[in-house]
Amino acid sequence: MTAPAPARPGGTHRSVRTDDSADLAVRVHGPADADATVLLAHGWTMSARDWRPHVDALARPRPGFPALRTVTYDQRGHGASGRGTARLDMALLGDDLARVLEATTSSYGGPVLLVGHSMGGMAIQQLAARHPGLFGTRVAGVALVSTCLDGVGDVPPPSAHRLDRRQALARRHTTDALLRSPRCARAVHRLLTGPLSHPTTAPLWRALLGGDGRGAAARADARALRDVPVLTIAEFLAALTTHDCAGRLAALARVPTRVLVGTRDRYTPPDQARRLARAVPGAALQLVPGQGHDLPYERPVLVVETVHALLREVRRLGDPTPELSADVGTAFAPQTDHATPRPEAPAVMDTVSARAAGPTPDPGGDAPSRTDGPLVVLR
Repeated sequence: MTAPAPARPGGTHRSVRTDDSADLAVRVHGPADADATVLLAHGWTMSARDWRPHVDALARPRPGFPALRTVTYDQRGHGASGRGTARLDMALLGDDLARVLEATTSSYGGPVLLVGHSMGGMAIQQLAARHPGLFGTRVAGVALVSTCLDGVGDVPPPSAHRLDRRQALARRHTTDALLRSPRCARAVHRLLTGPLSHPTTAPLWRALLGGDGRGAAARADARALRDVPVLTIAEFLAALTTHDCAGRLAALARVPTRVLVGTRDRYTPPDQARRLARAVPGAALQLVPGQGHDLPYERPVLVVETVHALLREVRRLGDPTPELSADVGTAFAPQTDHATPRPEAPAVMDTVSARAAGPTPDPGGDAPSRTDGPLVVLR
């Protein structure tokens, strides 16, 4: 890892190098002596800059809400991070996250909360599967947003909803075409990053990601796609299909875990979120009405509220993160997934009002905002 650059308005910038020579761009915001660190992992074709509203809300103190140390990074091949030379799969992204976690929290004694959207949520799952010793020691809480346990790219059976099946088939055919034909890949890339008024653009967005393809989130996605080489986009889309953490998430039972999904998410639909929540004893599932796959970027307040709710739960449980030992590096080696569950969770289907946990300020101001949708705690 290179020495951190001097602090600037965008936070302290670092570069973390992986074993295959990928330089990961990392940014650290907020006070070094904060009560907790929040590490945000973005999704496919996005970048760390998409977390700016969340960082602004989390890293600045507000009445009743302390400033938190906030870490963002560009996944390899995205933003300012290099691609590296290794074959892409989701396990590699889990190991990248372990590197970033070690580089940014090895000398920090407070609790660390992980938040991941889509591919970032899969990276957190891979971290839990491959480095379970970090959970309950370094990592104190987890939020998995619009992500899934496995089955990325699977085509639902004929009995499934017709639209879901059609969209899954469209994604599979599009991925195959992108990987087989650079010419096709460039054409699709032009459509997705060109004018959103083009008659083909909105249907293509609906097929690939869900949503209407015309809103602010789609415009942000289009801008992000412009910064990622087209063949890298296709390569990562294929890598997502390798994600499978079924039966490998026992480590997450040691820490408070929340799973959030929009009811209109077509890429990682609510059924996937339910399967993921059931795979983690004690996990809380929250369905957000009317939201699609870009949930954290369309509803940044909800993510901020979730972070503060997790931090309150960590404090209530007595902060499971002890003093770091001198041999802390051993926690980052891949380990067998044996976990001691955290204290018993509430009963199955125990609906908790989000208001009971208290409001969180809007990223753009100090006014509180209500979290929509109930939390369902699964055992």
